[in-house]
Amino acid sequence: MESVGELLKHEREAQGKTLEDVARATKLTMLILEALEADHFSVLPAPVYVKGHLRTYARFLGMNEEAIVDKYLRFTQQLEYEELDEWDAVELELHEEKQRTGRRWVWIAVVVTVVAAAICWYSVSERRGTSEPETSNSISTSADADTSAVVVEPVREAIADDTMIEWHKLELVVVARDRTWLRVSVDGEPVADLTLERGDQRQWEADEFFELDVGTGGSLELYLGGTLLGTAGSGSRLVEGLIVNENGMSD
Repeated sequence: MESVGELLKHEREAQGKTLEDVARATKLTMLILEALEADHFSVLPAPVYVKGHLRTYARFLGMNEEAIVDKYLRFTQQLEYEELDEWDAVELELHEEKQRTGRRWVWIAVVVTVVAAAICWYSVSERRGTSEPETSNSISTSADADTSAVVVEPVREAIADDTMIEWHKLELVVVARDRTWLRVSVDGEPVADLTLERGDQRQWEADEFFELDVGTGGSLELYLGGTLLGTAGSGSRLVEGLIVNENGMSD
């Protein structure tokens, strides 16, 4: 089965285009294009950028953008599974050793508890034997009763589930279809006021929301967490106060 890079390369060659042709049309560098065709995604920036580059390349070749991105995601997941498999044996051994250590400490605690109870009983018996020698039968009976009353409660192994709470920031990527002006605020704070040329990409992170003013709404594509939201507007219309949050985008 062909990989992502092989699909792109074969389609490019079938159309008689060179990497230089693609670079001129998409504004992607030769280094990025060569890495994409060789499936060397690790040398590229964050995955959200890789997905944006793949969409740009696929769109230029007239291929299904979502199918290419989906194939890339399956490819990276397979790599993660293979890396995890290498650690399975080590993690299993560590888990079993942790269980053995826990059980060993349980038995140690039980033994210590029994020994402590026996010492207390013996001490009480000695004191009673010294002060009331004539009532040895009573003492013996009492001692037996005390012994039978000693209850050794099993020590339970505390098992704490490790939990991890990870706060995921919102990640916005913008890709310019054509030249356009852009102003961006992150969580209410202005962070950028710039002009993008065709093919330019920018990325920002926010805790809650982004607010955008776009000179030409139809010239700017928005990606949230790697998912295409669409263009900021339609045609050459000025867009002001566009809000992008976890629910998508709204005026």
